[in-house]
Amino acid sequence: MKHHVIYVPGLGDHKPRGQQLVPKYWRLFGVYGHYFAMRWNSKEPFAPKLARLLALVDDLSKNGDRVSLVGTSAGASVALLVYATRPNKVNGVVCISGKINNPSATHPRYRENPALKESLFKLQDALPGLTPSMRKRIMSFHPFQDQEVPPADTIIPGAQERLIPISGHVASIGVALVFYTPALIRFLKRQVRI
Repeated sequence: MKHHVIYVPGLGDHKPRGQQLVPKYWRLFGVYGHYFAMRWNSKEPFAPKLARLLALVDDLSKNGDRVSLVGTSAGASVALLVYATRPNKVNGVVCISGKINNPSATHPRYRENPALKESLFKLQDALPGLTPSMRKRIMSFHPFQDQEVPPADTIIPGAQERLIPISGHVASIGVALVFYTPALIRFLKRQVRI
C-alpha cells in the first residue's frame, strides 16, 4: 500500500521556481509526492480546477492507497475543501501559511483572483462540517508575522498549530518546505495509522 501526498501550491503555481521538486524530495521520507498546479491565474472557473484535484484523489486512492494533501498559501483552501469533500479518501492535510479564514479581508493581489475568492468562500461553508476528529488530522504551519496572510487567518480551531519562527509569507513557506518536511510527513504518516 502506497501513501501519496499531493502538493497544492499557491497563486505562484504558474512560475513554480523549483516547487515541482518539493514532492520528489518527499520520496526520501517514504511517501509518493505529486505536484498539482491549480493554475490559479488562468481564466478557467474554479469548479473544473477543483474537479481535476478531486479526480486525482479518486484515482490515487482507488486501489486502497492512502492520500494526504499539503497546501501552501492559496493552495491550503482547496486542500481543505478536498478533505471536506472526500473525508474517507484523504487521511490528513497540512496547511502552510494558508489563507483559510476571513475571505473578505484578503491581500490586494488575492482579490484579483476569482478562483481563489470562490475557494475561500466555499471553504467557509465547509469548515463547520469538519468534525473534531477530522480537525485533529489537520496541521497548520504559520510564521509569527505575515503581511499577506495574517497568522490569525491560518487558524482552524481543533487543528494542530505549528509556529515557524520567521517573518514573511514566502520565507515561511520556503522554510516549512525545506526544514519542516520531516515533521509534516511524520504527521501525515501518523494519520494513516489512526
